[in-house]
Amino acid sequence: MLDGKTAEAAGSGEGGPSRLACANVLELPDVSGGYDRYISSGLYDRRYPGPNRRSLRIMKRLLPAGGRFVDVGAGTGRYALPLLHVAGTSGVAHDICPVARESLARRLGEFVAEGRLIVRGGEADALAADRPRAFDLGLLAFGVLAHVAGRAERLRLLRAMRSMLKEDGTLFLSVPNARRRFLREQAMAAPLIRAGKLAAGDILYKRRHEGGEIELFYHLYTPTEVTRDLREVGFRVASIGAESLLPERLVVSNPMTGWLDAAACGLAPASLGYDLLAVAKP
Repeated sequence: MLDGKTAEAAGSGEGGPSRLACANVLELPDVSGGYDRYISSGLYDRRYPGPNRRSLRIMKRLLPAGGRFVDVGAGTGRYALPLLHVAGTSGVAHDICPVARESLARRLGEFVAEGRLIVRGGEADALAADRPRAFDLGLLAFGVLAHVAGRAERLRLLRAMRSMLKEDGTLFLSVPNARRRFLREQAMAAPLIRAGKLAAGDILYKRRHEGGEIELFYHLYTPTEVTRDLREVGFRVASIGAESLLPERLVVSNPMTGWLDAAACGLAPASLGYDLLAVAKP
């Protein structure tokens, strides 16, 4: 999987070799390094102190009693932790960021010691090769897939997830909704997209903290694109809906806001979601 540092733009969007000149290769932010700084600064945990109520409820429903999960892009464990509190569950928490893995291993140390949680880094492909058809539930939560530069690499990650799931397993996927997210950054990215330096749907954005700015890459999705990519790698899409209607930081910081937002999501079309939530089966 690409680390997001460099990418060739639209010409490689379908997975074929790029024919663009060197001038059209854009230096992209290093996502792993960016998230190391994001987490080290404390900003990530301040913005997202707990799980999304709606997402966690769906994950728990999809994970059978005593089931196994794999959380790719686990961060500091805001979903792995509550899932491990369900009796008999076990899992693997994977993240490419060293600081995230260190934080997660400390926070969930009792489960690591019990052998109920394994913390892994490296390529998701390597994890898939080690544990084919091993998991009941696969998580690509809160935009993890969208931080991967290049459609070919995003499809590669989805294929790795599919190969890790049991035949009756389930993928939980959430990605940012292009209709709702980063509208100013989309306008700023438009010239780069026209020049072939970014692919359609790609943006660059920043998180500010006391130590400076953290630059990040994102690919924004439509419901049609989510369905297309999942089907292309061999998933059957069971549902697509709104993960939340309000920004994630508001939903996870206030229990009442989270409860009301979760209730409203059941009535709203996916297109109004702050993020899109897809459930898919191999």
